[in-house]
Amino acid sequence: MSQMARLLALQGAACLVVLAGFILTGWPVQPIPFALLVGISAAIAAPWLHQGRWWRLIHLLFPLAVAVADTLAWPAWYWGIGLIALLLLYGGVVKSRVPLFLSNARTLALLSEHIPPHARFLDLGAGTGTVLAWLARHRPDVQSCGVETAWLPWLIGRLRLRSRPQASWLRRDLFSQPLAGYDVVYAYLSPVAMPALWDKINRELPPGALFVSNSFAVPDQPPLQRLEVGDWKGSELLLWRR
Repeated sequence: MSQMARLLALQGAACLVVLAGFILTGWPVQPIPFALLVGISAAIAAPWLHQGRWWRLIHLLFPLAVAVADTLAWPAWYWGIGLIALLLLYGGVVKSRVPLFLSNARTLALLSEHIPPHARFLDLGAGTGTVLAWLARHRPDVQSCGVETAWLPWLIGRLRLRSRPQASWLRRDLFSQPLAGYDVVYAYLSPVAMPALWDKINRELPPGALFVSNSFAVPDQPPLQRLEVGDWKGSELLLWRR
């Protein structure tokens, strides 16, 4: 069952449970309290069906967003624009199950310490080009490449990096990007993507090259190092050497 199907199934089950509670207690069903209870119930149950803490937040906010949207008397074309924007920003999430994560400056400073001079660096799932833009400013010796598939983040990254000749910016699925010739490969993806990415790393990454994952481990593959970032998210960099 896909992650989206699990989300809808869990939301539906939570709706039935909460509705039964309202009926048994005789409380009147009001949209916002009902949606809040559905969101809380689904968020509590989310770890049994999903990997990744963000699914709890999605389950909590989804019914509230629906309830609030139902109270707004906006023209239909508002919702059309919103849908198009979401598809441009997150259109690849349903297929790849990799949401948009942005690396912060503290993480990038720590990452930079493990990038050798004049290295060839690859960012898989590069979002809006944050990593490459930071490296272009602070590590101009590094030849970097970023790969992103979602249209809106890719366009933002292209604009950010248009005057950075040492940065190459590609719109491409990360699993179709060759890894040969790179000294460091960086990824900030999701737990779901890590097993397939690890298989790709083993097939394509040159011996001696470094693979760095932001926060997400590879099942049954202990990293060579774990580096705590020290930010509010509890981020860490996990390093493997080929």
